[in-house]
Amino acid sequence: MARSELDRQIDAGAEAAAIFMGRFLSGAPLSERPRAPGGAAAWQHVLLRLALLGWAGWAAWTWWWLENHERVIWCSAGAAGVLVPLVIVLHIRGGARRRHMQTLVVPMSLALKETMPAWDDAQRLAAVTIPLDRSFVKIALPDGWHGQDGHKELLRELVHARMGGRWSGEWNLKRYPFYVLFQPQKDKVVHEVPDRVDFFAPEVQAAIGSCRPGQLVLGLDDHSEALTKEMTGESAMWGLSVGSGGGKSSFLQMIITQLVGQGATVIGIDVKMASINCFEGVPGVHLYTDPGNIGDMRAAISWAAREVEARNYVKQQNPSKDFDRLTLILEEGNEFGDASKEWWNENKEKGDPASDPIWGDIASIMRMGRHVNVTIIGVFQDLRESAVGNRGLRNMFRLLMLGNFNANQWKMIVNTSPVPESVDKAGRMLVIEGNRRVWIQVPYAEPAAFREHCLKLRSERGYSTADLYGSPPARSPQRLPSLLQVSRPLFTKGPAQSIGVSVAEDAAQEGVPAGQARNEEERFTSEDGERFSGRFTSDPDPDGEPADAADPPVPAAGQEVPVEESPELLTLAEISRRFAASGAELNGNTLRVHKLRRADFPVGVMQDDGKERFTMRAIAQYYNLEWPPNSDEEEQEPGESEQGHRPGEDDPAG
Repeated sequence: MARSELDRQIDAGAEAAAIFMGRFLSGAPLSERPRAPGGAAAWQHVLLRLALLGWAGWAAWTWWWLENHERVIWCSAGAAGVLVPLVIVLHIRGGARRRHMQTLVVPMSLALKETMPAWDDAQRLAAVTIPLDRSFVKIALPDGWHGQDGHKELLRELVHARMGGRWSGEWNLKRYPFYVLFQPQKDKVVHEVPDRVDFFAPEVQAAIGSCRPGQLVLGLDDHSEALTKEMTGESAMWGLSVGSGGGKSSFLQMIITQLVGQGATVIGIDVKMASINCFEGVPGVHLYTDPGNIGDMRAAISWAAREVEARNYVKQQNPSKDFDRLTLILEEGNEFGDASKEWWNENKEKGDPASDPIWGDIASIMRMGRHVNVTIIGVFQDLRESAVGNRGLRNMFRLLMLGNFNANQWKMIVNTSPVPESVDKAGRMLVIEGNRRVWIQVPYAEPAAFREHCLKLRSERGYSTADLYGSPPARSPQRLPSLLQVSRPLFTKGPAQSIGVSVAEDAAQEGVPAGQARNEEERFTSEDGERFSGRFTSDPDPDGEPADAADPPVPAAGQEVPVEESPELLTLAEISRRFAASGAELNGNTLRVHKLRRADFPVGVMQDDGKERFTMRAIAQYYNLEWPPNSDEEEQEPGESEQGHRPGEDDPAG
């Protein structure tokens, strides 16, 4: 049977009524026009419509069935009196949300079209959640979205542009529902290391006072708190790589003062003669600072190595034994390494190793010392491997401090990225222990104040040598630099002559009588520890007797050297050093070459150790030199002696 037009109208009406009821009960807009964003939520519309529908049913029932018109009128008036102000208030309060949606949320959802092309406008609008306080931005992501084609970076830039400031994103792409949550980046509070720290400040002294034995204050960090480290365990050996003007001297003075306060014995090696000289005379602080006596420095290091050996033996017999601290400080390690290598090359004998053996003693201290409370602080301007004898010792400095460094030094020593920027400021250092990096400012005080404080600490707390099984080696008298010595021309017999500015002139400038400066007597120490004196002046002998002018004749080639009464037999290297000390620059290499190539060279005495040794008088007569130095004789030209020789005459090796 064919459907009539009426049937079609009835069906269309029923369908429209069903759609209307569905929209009414679901809270959706009753018309096709979408509801403006920012209004009440759909569930609120549902409650309001159901309440309105219930009121209409109750009013119809009461009005027509019960015919109680007055009740309907009063109830309607009361409900209107309550609902109208409430609706006005809600409308006003909802204005902020509507503006928020219209000015921020909706435009942002529309801008997501490029990064989320699979969704329509309604889906993208529902995906954006931004509270009124703008505390976060949460954006739902479509299934399968993984930030392809740079969409993740575009989304981040969109949030930064629309929200302002810097935002950090937390991406959830592993578990459903997928989303990204953006939150404002919190501004980090920048703490700075203090520009200057006084060693005697109350906070520094309080931190030092609270340190346990072996624990030392290094400086103040960026929170103005004291940074302390222990010279025990894996970090017992400390290494500094600090450029010029970086505050190495202040650091060492501060550390030595704390060690003195803890009753430690300190061995200080400093070829610069400037960093730790202020501790001269402090009990228990033994300084070796004369660059002219590198042998003394080497002897001090060797003694420390023997001390480690003795302590380890005692520790083996008595495992519970605890030792007072012994710390070796090596200042200007780069310069010491060069000077020590030069000393070894000049003094080593045939059969000795080519490399400087002093680094073997240092290695022994570093490997075996921490167990018996013997530690090392090595200070370098550039802590490269060659600066520590190429023995792999650099990695044994488990606590490093860098200052005034460059990128190449950082990559060579630490070798991590990124490279921090060095702070060109005295006393500003970066402490590196494992993966921890801390900038500090080293406390400072005047050197005289450090010395006075150390003397006070020794007086109050005392000092014991009970745990020392030997005594640090004695120091040789300090040698005058060559330009300050009154020296005679090489291989010239006669009174001394000054080279450059004379000592008398220098003494006059310093306010010292010239005679006193020229009559200064120097004492030296030989390799076997025997001391002797030499005088390089033109004055008579101290006892008033003139010098012996009748020297024995120089033996001809092949003849034996005349035997003196109790002659002192020396190596050619020691002889050259003694001549240099007296002002005659007689090079040891020249002596060795002449001995091999000249047939008339004095014959030495073969010793039990297989080495040939000579007397000072025989070598002096061979080269027409005074020994002992004496200027009372008439000045004699080199050619006046029949057997005198000068390097370079008839000898290509000279």
